[in-house]
Amino acid sequence: MTSILLIRHGQASFGTADYDRLSETGIRQACLLGEQLSREGRPLAAAFSGTLRRQVDTALHTLQRLDVPKAHVASDHFDEYPLVDLFNAYLPVVAASNARIAAACADLHADRRLYMEALAAVVGLWQSGHEAPGVETWAGFRRRVFGGLEGRLAGRGKADLLAIFTSGGVIGTAVSEILGLPPEYAFSLNWRIFNASITEIHYGRSGFALATFNSVAHLRAKGDNELVTYW
Repeated sequence: MTSILLIRHGQASFGTADYDRLSETGIRQACLLGEQLSREGRPLAAAFSGTLRRQVDTALHTLQRLDVPKAHVASDHFDEYPLVDLFNAYLPVVAASNARIAAACADLHADRRLYMEALAAVVGLWQSGHEAPGVETWAGFRRRVFGGLEGRLAGRGKADLLAIFTSGGVIGTAVSEILGLPPEYAFSLNWRIFNASITEIHYGRSGFALATFNSVAHLRAKGDNELVTYW
């Protein structure tokens, strides 16, 4: 069977003007991940990432620390769901029935709890089938994710190990689909996926199977709780 490591990007810069930039903690997380992969001695047959800066830079910092540094190929199959588009399309609908969110619309990032409440409501509308002009649909996002996974498996050997540097929404969606869970579980999982974590899936005759989920042993081993982050 072919093995795939789904790796969430390191900590980005939430609440700043450039969220897509890795923080200093995010860079360190990626470096520690690379050192762990090197120690495990499982050579990568290929590596991929999304096209977002935080995904690409996590791949670069990680792969540079392998015994045999490896290049990666970026593909928008592994980009995160279209967060900005979703907020632009659905936040006015959510705010119309939630006074607290309406009052904070201009600066939701200042209150993480309220931001998460707004995000959950926006994603709920998206998953329920509400469509907006020019916005990727939930069904389209799912097809994109699995099309990317299946496309990278073509021609791979049974013992090949692939790494894909991506985001929590992509990983949560892949895992929920593999486990046969209802769509809302994709984002229940997403909220719990650590930065620079490893989720391993296998692909064989029976299709995809989940091997491990959301491992950050390489971060916890440093004894520094500040390395284990969601944001």
